[in-house]
Amino acid sequence: MIWVATPYHFTANELWTIGIAAYAAAVSTFVLGWDAYKWLSSGAKIELTAAAGYGIYGGVMPDPKTYISVTAVNVGDRPTTITNLGGMYFDSWWSAYVVRRKPSKAFIITEPSQAQRIPYRFEVGDQWIGNAVQTDEIVEWAKDGYLFLILYSASGGRGHRARVKIREK
Repeated sequence: MIWVATPYHFTANELWTIGIAAYAAAVSTFVLGWDAYKWLSSGAKIELTAAAGYGIYGGVMPDPKTYISVTAVNVGDRPTTITNLGGMYFDSWWSAYVVRRKPSKAFIITEPSQAQRIPYRFEVGDQWIGNAVQTDEIVEWAKDGYLFLILYSASGGRGHRARVKIREK
């Protein structure tokens, strides 16, 4: 006995059903990707900048020290808490940008801000400003290698880094 296959022809209803199912699969895949993107990009996002060579003027007693100013802005969609401000010094570009885990020196700044004390509730849209005394050692680190000030928050992670650059006079 020989079996002969006859070609199958789709009816109009079957073609419409397949087209609608393919469209629904494409839309649902896009929506799933969009939800994953929104979930990954949500939360507290902190923009951090550091600038050296600042002085403090005014007040009862004159302050002759020079400071590094750290400014943070929460541009995310959720508040967080600033828990710590520290710094890391790296000897080489490789260790500063690729490895990032083994600094040559690391330090913590105990009181970076008198007005906005740590721990500080960091609301969406808020700005936080901290200061670190600019010592000769810090100037040497910033000129000879890669010095970063790092702001740590309750949202976790390795912290938010800003490189400190000091210009020659």
